[in-house]
Amino acid sequence: MFKVDMHVHTVLGGDSAIRPAEVVAQARRAGLDGLCITEHHSYDLSQPFVRIAQQERFPIFRGLEYRAAEGHLLIYGVRAGKGDFPPGLPMQTVMEWVARRGGVGVPAHPYQPGMVGSALGDRVLQLSGLVAIETLNGSLPPEMNQLAQDAARRLGVAGVGGSDAHGIQALGKAYTCFPAPIASEAELVLLLRAGEYFTRQA
Repeated sequence: MFKVDMHVHTVLGGDSAIRPAEVVAQARRAGLDGLCITEHHSYDLSQPFVRIAQQERFPIFRGLEYRAAEGHLLIYGVRAGKGDFPPGLPMQTVMEWVARRGGVGVPAHPYQPGMVGSALGDRVLQLSGLVAIETLNGSLPPEMNQLAQDAARRLGVAGVGGSDAHGIQALGKAYTCFPAPIASEAELVLLLRAGEYFTRQA
């Protein structure tokens, strides 16, 4: 089992207290095997983690979190940023853009209210081409995660887990369990599409 926190923010994104230099030590304390940095709207912001991963010999993948018109979308496997699409586009449009470029878009905390006016909520059920939904967000109360889990079951898609950490102690509070070690972001995308993983909470 390969445990990855799929949703982590740091000071590089401007809205987190987590310093890049402290990430790997906390990830190891939490029993993680890897993690994914998902700064808001930019893949490039997490560039310093390439060196950190090499120095620490610890798998660190890079993605981003996009603010769509209806809510937030975790993007894996595509090097994208504001120059590719501005914030506020329809989630379906961005998911299709990501898929055409070989990546995966995963709606984040779909039942958390107030993220973009109101929660994505049951509108997640109308999205087509879904691979997974974030069904376990370590920063949310259980009832909101339960609604996301119910939606994933109704859609017949997998669930992703991540801490959504903005403070170091939160890192690793929720994670995704993959069946085998992951060596690259391309491999991560393949495994996300395969759907053979599950979530756990610390």
